[in-house]
Amino acid sequence: MADLFLSCCGNELEKAQKNHSREIDRKLNRDRLTFRRTVRVLLLGAGESGKSTFLKQMRIIHGQEFDDEQIREYRNVIYNNILKGMRVLIDARQKLHIPWGDESCAKDATKVFDFNANGVLKLDSAVFCDYVDSLKKLWSDSGIRTAFDRRREYQL
Repeated sequence: MADLFLSCCGNELEKAQKNHSREIDRKLNRDRLTFRRTVRVLLLGAGESGKSTFLKQMRIIHGQEFDDEQIREYRNVIYNNILKGMRVLIDARQKLHIPWGDESCAKDATKVFDFNANGVLKLDSAVFCDYVDSLKKLWSDSGIRTAFDRRREYQL
């Protein structure tokens, strides 16, 4: 008789398993609905066209914060971009035959232009700080500003 009762009503283990199974099914349904509402975007474009920048801007606009590791990584990317951009401006100034506004900037230009010759692969804050004064001085030079104003004549 006891076996008949257990088989009809089930034991506690079976009830717990059924409840657990129902909970898993509910979670799968919620996840399925969430996945359907998720917007997926395929960004196509040439290298350096701004795909990653666009995604970072979307994160910022929609309030998704960056963790400390991402901030450090992006900081290094920004430092590299600043130095590379200034190197392009220095090179363009020379190729476009634009004179220096201040001849003493030539020394700073050499320092910035020779940046990767030192074999520094990872540009951290300490290394970047060594270049800040040179970058400021170069950016304030009228020759570099003229090269920047003529940026449509070369790829910046």
